[in-house]
Amino acid sequence: MSDEKVTQETQQNQQQEQYVEMKKYLELVAENEKLRTMLPKEPTEEERALQAKQQELWQKEVSLSLKEAGLEKFVDVVKVNDEKELKDVIKKLTSIVNDLKIEMGYVPNDHKQMTAYEQAKKQGNTVAMIKSLFGMN
Repeated sequence: MSDEKVTQETQQNQQQEQYVEMKKYLELVAENEKLRTMLPKEPTEEERALQAKQQELWQKEVSLSLKEAGLEKFVDVVKVNDEKELKDVIKKLTSIVNDLKIEMGYVPNDHKQMTAYEQAKKQGNTVAMIKSLFGMN
């Protein structure tokens, strides 16, 4: 009889352990489901196609904006995400290009300011020439 009692007790212990394990299992399954709902969903083919079209449209808008500003050569270089950033980039690039145009523009080497004497000589005014020599302007 003691053997039967021991076997009954071991069976009860095993059932309790299974019950505890089942309870833990159900808790883990519930937690897993909760975490799955928090994960971002995979985009469908339609959503991917829509995103691709939106990206293509944005690139065309960037290209057109740069072309309007005379900066179409920078289309491959400029990578922006929104319109505010695009406007800032266009403003900066325009400023840089204008500065380069000024620096690279024609600057004569031998261009000097005409003195009062030279101006008077050019006009043929001898009185003004004499005044300019003696500083009586």
